[in-house]
Amino acid sequence: MIAALLIAIGAIRMSTTWRVFSATNDEATHLGAGLELYEFHRYALQTENPPLPRVIYAAVPWFSGMRFDPRGTFTDQIHSVFYRNGEYRANLFRGRAGTAVFFMIAAIAVFFAARDALGGGGALAATFLFTMEPVVLGYSGLITHDGPAVAGLAIALLAFGRWLRAPDLRHALIFGAAFGFSIHCKFTSILYVPVTCIVIAIVRLLRDSDFRKRFARALGTMIPAAFVTLFVIWAGYAFTVHTFAELQPWIDSYPPRLQHLLAHISPATPLPAPAFFVGLSAIHKIDKEGMDSFLCGHAGRSGWWWYFPFAILLKTTIAALLLFVSGLWFALRDRELRGVFTEWSLAALAIVAVAMPSTLDLGVRYILPFYIPFAIACAAAFVAMLRKWRVVAITLLLCHLGASALAHPDYFPYFNAFAGRDPSRYLIDSNIDWGQDVLRLRTVIRREHIPSIALSLMGPADYAALGFPSFRYPSPWVPSHGWIAVSDHSYRMTNTQQGGWQWLPEKYERVGKSIRLYHVP
Repeated sequence: MIAALLIAIGAIRMSTTWRVFSATNDEATHLGAGLELYEFHRYALQTENPPLPRVIYAAVPWFSGMRFDPRGTFTDQIHSVFYRNGEYRANLFRGRAGTAVFFMIAAIAVFFAARDALGGGGALAATFLFTMEPVVLGYSGLITHDGPAVAGLAIALLAFGRWLRAPDLRHALIFGAAFGFSIHCKFTSILYVPVTCIVIAIVRLLRDSDFRKRFARALGTMIPAAFVTLFVIWAGYAFTVHTFAELQPWIDSYPPRLQHLLAHISPATPLPAPAFFVGLSAIHKIDKEGMDSFLCGHAGRSGWWWYFPFAILLKTTIAALLLFVSGLWFALRDRELRGVFTEWSLAALAIVAVAMPSTLDLGVRYILPFYIPFAIACAAAFVAMLRKWRVVAITLLLCHLGASALAHPDYFPYFNAFAGRDPSRYLIDSNIDWGQDVLRLRTVIRREHIPSIALSLMGPADYAALGFPSFRYPSPWVPSHGWIAVSDHSYRMTNTQQGGWQWLPEKYERVGKSIRLYHVP
């Protein structure tokens, strides 16, 4: 009952943000792809992501009358998603309503996985830590694949944990289906699920002699499980079959060995679920080419190995970080909890480890599934600490709650105190500035009766359609006068790469968490 209340509170807190934030960079694309599936029964709009979350997101908008307009350019198409019928805020709410589905799936799976490992008290602690983590609430409330990725890993780890307890064919097949579901949530599950499961299994083998005796025979049940995973993937793409010719445009982005293999396969050979393989190819190409990213005053396209550990350090509540670190002392010294903490903490770190080589250093959201094993590891540390330092353990939970409450409604741009007063010095992109504060800026403009304004903001907003006054786009290198709004992403990237915005005064008004509003006489 308490766990259900915690999950409901989290979902309600998420829902209060759906009308606050303007559409972020990718939301119209994801929702548009879902609407395109409902309306035209095709999946062509940005196939770099699987269709399942988009179908869920588009359900409420579709039945409420929202439609996708395929005419014009890509920009025209995604513009039609939120602006077409003039109900921008209502459309945001309708589109984001589906995000609650994946949040609740993830939270419920965390509860049951933690209960299997820690019992009822530990399960409540894990659910509390997970549903109160600001960035989990924040990214889970947006129309992206980040929340579904969390749900996918949670379900897969729950199924795998139950296979470890009873490694028979039935549990293996359930895990296979869960793994397929997780891949349909986000392609990163292809890496995150195996690496976390392998780490947990290795620790279990080292600490459980009974499991070691039956492991070889149990491992054989994973062969049919793999076929179930492939079947679920194919089913998610409506059992489509085309040919290997679909992959020809992506050949140059593949590793040499894969190129050599494909060269020996006839383009006419049937290929099940071609959109799945095209999506993976597109993601691989994007990662290979890199994207502009920022870290601690430096910009680049090749990424930094320490980006994700650093992002976790700044965007996780300090109380949760302290619980995690305390587990190295309290949980590892507790015979009952040592194995549980080791399994789940190493699973969390494994996610970070496999993400570190990526060039796509665009936000902590790329490793949001980290918070599943992290929450359970922290819960194990909490239970261990509760036995010896009860007051300290409870104080840390209350501090976690306080940080979460104070973050409202800016959950996904949350930074802890380590980041200081201006976190954009360290991280930008979707960590803090994803185009979410345009509606707040409009409110300030109307309150201050600003007649015209210069705008350099992140995101795809249509300022005219949103009722902005006369606006223009300023040059970062040519001084301007009057009212000027610059978002943190524009400010930091332009300043770092090309020395822009140096003419702006030091004094500005902060709008939301991401926009600097200047008045230059």
